[in-house]
Amino acid sequence: MDPLTLGISLLFTLLVSLGLALISTPLAMDLALRLGVIDKPSNPRKVHTKPVPYLGGVAIYVSFLVATVIFTEMTPEILAMLAGGFVLMVVGALDDYYDLSPRLRLLVQFLCAWLAVASGIRIIGIGIPFSNDFLHLGPLSWPLTILWIMAITNVMNFIDGLDGLTAGTTVIVCLTLIFVAWGSADQALYNYSAVILLCVAMIGASLGFLRYNSYPARIFMGDAGACFIGYVLGCLSVVGPMKQATLMTMITPALALGLPLFDTAVVMFRRIRAGKSPMQADRTHAHHRLFDSGLSQKQTVYWLYAISACFGLAAVSINTPHGRLVALITGVVGTGLFVYAHRLESKRIDERPTRDLTGAVRLYQESLQTKVEEETSQEQGEAGRGKDVPK
Repeated sequence: MDPLTLGISLLFTLLVSLGLALISTPLAMDLALRLGVIDKPSNPRKVHTKPVPYLGGVAIYVSFLVATVIFTEMTPEILAMLAGGFVLMVVGALDDYYDLSPRLRLLVQFLCAWLAVASGIRIIGIGIPFSNDFLHLGPLSWPLTILWIMAITNVMNFIDGLDGLTAGTTVIVCLTLIFVAWGSADQALYNYSAVILLCVAMIGASLGFLRYNSYPARIFMGDAGACFIGYVLGCLSVVGPMKQATLMTMITPALALGLPLFDTAVVMFRRIRAGKSPMQADRTHAHHRLFDSGLSQKQTVYWLYAISACFGLAAVSINTPHGRLVALITGVVGTGLFVYAHRLESKRIDERPTRDLTGAVRLYQESLQTKVEEETSQEQGEAGRGKDVPK
C-alpha cells in the first residue's frame, strides 16, 4: 500500500470508528439499562458511588469491526482476531451480568488465544540484546504466544478500575504500536499497514467511547470491552514490526504495555508474599493507591496516562541506536512515577454506603420503563387526535 493510499485509509478508518463509537455507545447504554446489566457499587473496591450501565465494550467492538472490515484486507490473522474478539466480548458481557466462573473465562481465553496462534499470530523468537540476531523459539512459539495473549487480555481487564483509564491507556498503547510499525516500515518482511490500520480503528473506537466514559462516567466498558481490547492488543503486539525488533523482540511490546503488565506483576507479587492467592482481588493496584492517597479520579488517571506515555516513548525509541538514551530517560521517569504510586499509603476514608443497591437500580429501571411507556402513549394519543381533525 503506497503512503498516499495508506494515509487516506487511516483518516477514514479513524472517522468511521470514531463516529460509530459516538453513535453506538449511547445505544449500548440504553440497552444495558433495559436489560439490567449495571455495575452496582456495593463492592468496597469500587470507586463510583452510583449504579452505572455496562456494555460499552459492545459499542467498542462494533465500531472496531465495521472500520476494520471496510478498510482492511481480511487475512486469516485478522479474521481470527475478529472472531476471537467477538467471543470474548460476548462472554465478557455475560460475565458482567451473571458473574461467570473464572475457570470458564480462562478456558474461553485459551481457546481464543489458540485460534489466533493457529491463524499465524506467533512470537517467533526472542531477540539478543545489541545485535540483529534472535533466538528462534521453535515448538515453544505456540505456548508462549498463547500465554502472552491471555496475559494481555487479563491485565487490561485488571486496570479497568477508574473512569477513562483503560480507554485512554489503549489509545496510548495503539499510538506506540503505530510509531514502532511506521519506524520499521523499511523492513519489507510483513504488511505493516494492516497493523497501523487496526491500531487506528481501535483508537477511534476508544476515543468515541471515552466521550461517555470520562469522569464522571455514564457507561463502563466492563469485561466485554476490557477483555476484547486486551485480546486485540495482545495479538497486535506480536505481529508486524514486533517480529523484526532489532534489540529484543519482546521488550518493545512489553514496554508498550508497560503500565498494565508491570502493575499486575507487582500486585501479584505482593499478594503471594502476603500468603494470598495472586488472583484475589484487593485495592493494591496503582490506580487504587493513587486514588486512596487523596488524588481525584481525574488526577489519578492523568498520572497513569503519564506513566503509560513514558513507557510508550521508550518502546518507540529503544530499537534505534540514537534513541536508546531517550528510551533510558523516559523508562526511568516512567518507572519512578510507577514506583512512587505503589509506595503511597492510603489516606482516604471510604464513606460510601455498603447497603445493597438492588432496590435503587430497580427503581432506576422502572422509571426508565415508565418514561418509555409515557412517550409511547403520548405518540399514540397524538396520532388518534389527528384522525378527528376535520378537513
